[in-house]
Amino acid sequence: MTDREKQLRRSAWLMRILGWLLVVGLIPMVFIYPPGFMWGAQPEGFPNIGPAHAPSPFDGLHPYLYMLGALYVAFGILLIRGAKDPRRNVALFDFGILSSVLHGLVMVPQSFFYPNEHAHMWADVPVLFVIAVVMWVWYPTRKDQA
Repeated sequence: MTDREKQLRRSAWLMRILGWLLVVGLIPMVFIYPPGFMWGAQPEGFPNIGPAHAPSPFDGLHPYLYMLGALYVAFGILLIRGAKDPRRNVALFDFGILSSVLHGLVMVPQSFFYPNEHAHMWADVPVLFVIAVVMWVWYPTRKDQA
């Protein structure tokens, strides 16, 4: 097996893993990360990592959570489908890298400007940058460009 084939297999593996994590993993994350599910509430016993979000008019089920969930599930489905031929689907890697970096860069100043957004610096922002780096390293055509 050539280095190029190995790189493509790793890229396909990453696409499948990340895709399934986004499609299936978001559902339990909503319950593991209570401030996301109970928007505006600070559950008893949950570490105080910053002020709670403003309360939702819908008893904790904030529309923002569903909007983000829908976007990430759609991206996950496309990653799973694109894993069949990573080289032809490099735009998914481009989107994953660019959107993660930009999302993280927008959240950094917001986490300092808005007092109820500090907690994002502990989870969301680092995860976004890690995803961007992993997708950059396992980019399907990385060996072709060398």
